[in-house]
Amino acid sequence: MSRKDNKKDIVDEELMEDKVEETPEAAETIVDEVSEPVDELALLAEKNAELEDQIRRIIAESQNSRKRLVKQQQDVHKYRHQDILSDLAEVIDNFERAIESSADSRDFDTFHEGIIMIEKQFSGMLAERYGLERIGVEGEAYDPFLHEAIMSEESSEVEEDTVKQLYQAGYRLHDRVLRPAKVVVVKPAANESEEKEETVDAADGDE
Repeated sequence: MSRKDNKKDIVDEELMEDKVEETPEAAETIVDEVSEPVDELALLAEKNAELEDQIRRIIAESQNSRKRLVKQQQDVHKYRHQDILSDLAEVIDNFERAIESSADSRDFDTFHEGIIMIEKQFSGMLAERYGLERIGVEGEAYDPFLHEAIMSEESSEVEEDTVKQLYQAGYRLHDRVLRPAKVVVVKPAANESEEKEETVDAADGDE
């Protein structure tokens, strides 16, 4: 074998040794490169689990809030008459006392006075606490928005349509008429109305 061939073999052996020595470091590098994506996937999986837990909590809170809202709405509807019924209970108590008192004394006048007091208490409570106003007073001017005329007659003693008799009281809640008062209306006599119109026309003509 020539010296040249021997030198080539020596060089090849050295290269192989270098490669063998470099192999562990290269293997470690490959392991590190592979482990990095695995760590990222594990981190993403952990974050995904946290997000799923947060979403479940949000959904549960939303459902609980909806249930509470529905319960509150049901309670509002269920107990909407609580205040007025509590006040009416006191009126019922007074009626019971009046009945017991009349049963013992047989005094009609006392019983009648008691009923009048209860009616005043009841009407006052509705007006003061709930804004319920009674409509209809004899002698006041007729208003078609407040009164329902069930009968009418003429009279020379009035100059405008006037409530002569209250048949059934009406009621107004704040600005809303719950029911008009049923009344008997007295109107100015037809001949007097014509005379007034003629007087007005004559006055206009003189001017």
